[in-house]
Amino acid sequence: MKIYTKIAQIERLLDLDCQQIYHAKLVEKVYSFKCTAYYLNLVKNSDFTDPIFSQIFPQRFELSCFGEEDPFKEEGSFEIPHVYKRYKNRILIVTTNLCFVHCRFCTRKRNWKGKVFFFSHIDELIELLRFHEEIEDVILSGGDPFCLPIDLLEEIISKLKSVKHIKVIRIGSRAPVVAPDSVDSKRLRILKKYAPLWLNTHFNHYIEITEESKRAILNLMKAGISINNQTVLLKGINDDYGVLRRLFVQLASIGVRPYYLFNCDPVKGVLHFRVGEDIGKLLIERLLDNLSPMYVPRFAVDTENGKKIVI
Repeated sequence: MKIYTKIAQIERLLDLDCQQIYHAKLVEKVYSFKCTAYYLNLVKNSDFTDPIFSQIFPQRFELSCFGEEDPFKEEGSFEIPHVYKRYKNRILIVTTNLCFVHCRFCTRKRNWKGKVFFFSHIDELIELLRFHEEIEDVILSGGDPFCLPIDLLEEIISKLKSVKHIKVIRIGSRAPVVAPDSVDSKRLRILKKYAPLWLNTHFNHYIEITEESKRAILNLMKAGISINNQTVLLKGINDDYGVLRRLFVQLASIGVRPYYLFNCDPVKGVLHFRVGEDIGKLLIERLLDNLSPMYVPRFAVDTENGKKIVI
């Protein structure tokens, strides 16, 4: 799989102008650039009117001093590093800080700055979970768990499955959207072995629903994986009734449940993507007026005290 990690590698591929290159190179000194060749190929126009370009290309607004790197105080919320507990009955494991693509609106953008890590506390966590019987739901996140070495991914899932009070394991991965080739036979064999599992993926625009992504979704479903989608509401990308309607209907048509529409988090370097809660609420209300509820996700806003369901 080809992955670009420098703006210099894509200058000619996207026919960028001098100002775009100048600002992007300033930003990448702070927040690095990364994109798969597959996802980059979905760009049709090399400007911020293009929904794919806007999600991957660094903007000068990322250097704003406003916002917090960890607004929801995830760090230190559980006894083990890279494990977060914001709800009584569930935990989230940041399995790695590696991703296939550095989405410019990432809620854990802070993790791009550190050295690459893979979760190495699974035995310690399993021992601790035996004393936390209230925890019945575990989310594997990141980064992207599909970037883990395959043996480590299996070890984490298998050991979590051994804890009797763990009823649900969810994997948060954008792999079907940005790197569908990574949904390969080796990973599918592991997932099928431990099914049922849930996968929460991350389509933000209908342009991302390609033949390749549809094939990845179909193969996951064949492996016994139930799939939800969590869209982030992004200014200039999908804050539009027509875009969201088409996205959610197409997702349902390929067997993916539109689960959440999230308001973009108030993270440092991300605020230029944020849309007002009132706009998100109006969009969902209009969708509910014109579609079956099965096509319409819940509109949710993350807060320090957990998710707030707006509608």
